[in-house]
Order: sequence, then C-alpha cells, then structure tokens
Amino acid sequence: MSSGRSPALRLRQGFVLLAGAIVFSLVVGSGPDTFYWTPLGIGLVYLAAAVVGGRAGGYWSGALVLVGWGAAVAYARWARPDVDIAGLYLAGAGIGASVAIATQRFGVKADALGATLTVVVAGAILAFSGRLPELTDARTYAAFVGVVGLVNIVWALLADRAR
Repeated sequence: MSSGRSPALRLRQGFVLLAGAIVFSLVVGSGPDTFYWTPLGIGLVYLAAAVVGGRAGGYWSGALVLVGWGAAVAYARWARPDVDIAGLYLAGAGIGASVAIATQRFGVKADALGATLTVVVAGAILAFSGRLPELTDARTYAAFVGVVGLVNIVWALLADRAR
C-alpha cells in the first residue's frame, strides 16, 4: 500500500479534496451558465491538495493542466475573443502542462505523463460531451473529486491501521 505518500499526508490531501469538491459543487452548481468554471474550479481544488502535499506530495501535473485549461475557458467566456475557442483551450492546457513539467526543475513532483494524460482526458471529455449530458454537469466532476478524496482518506486509515 505504499505510494510514496505518508498516511498523514494522504489523509490531509483527502480531506482537502473532499472539502474542495463540496465547496465547488455549492459554488458552481449544475447550471449551464456556470459550467464553464468547471476546469478552473476543479484545477484549483487539486492545486490546493498539491500545495498541502508540498513539493513531493503529488497532484501537481493534473492541477496545473486544469488551471491552465480552466483559465483559458474562463477567459474565453469573459472576453469572448475572436479566435478559435478550441485552439484557445488547447493552448491553455498546453501552458499548464509546460508549467507542470518546468516545475520539476524546482523539485516539484510533477511528471510529463501525468500532465499529458490530463490533457488527453480533457480532450476526450470535450469530444464526447455532446453525446453524454453528464459530462456537462459540474456535479459529475465534483463527485469524482470527492471520491478521490474519500479513497485517499480510506487508504490513509487502512495504511495507518496496518502499521
């Protein structure tokens, strides 16, 4: 059951993810008018978990990609620039991935594979969101993050008990 993170760290990050999912769900809700906040909001929740974990605590790659993509989505919604929005989203995710990879130079536990897989999942979600309405409901992502938080909490408690 070892993943490099101590049970205490996993427990802290689990509670941050769980609390973040609840707050995100309450703030953003499920309406189409607020869905565009989803990538940035979920990215900020993961970023909070990464910060709690410090440089070696994980979650950095996904958090930074989501924040980059989410910032591009929020900018597109707010400024309504005369550009291809898909390209803007891709650039935002690419900037986030680049930042994640660059942070390795400062001893941050971020990896290229985690960053690129986050971009792949984000692209797949965008590609299939027209066919699967649950992919356009912010509560879907809040629930997913909440489950990740709960798994971390349970994993930490089981690992601590095994000691």
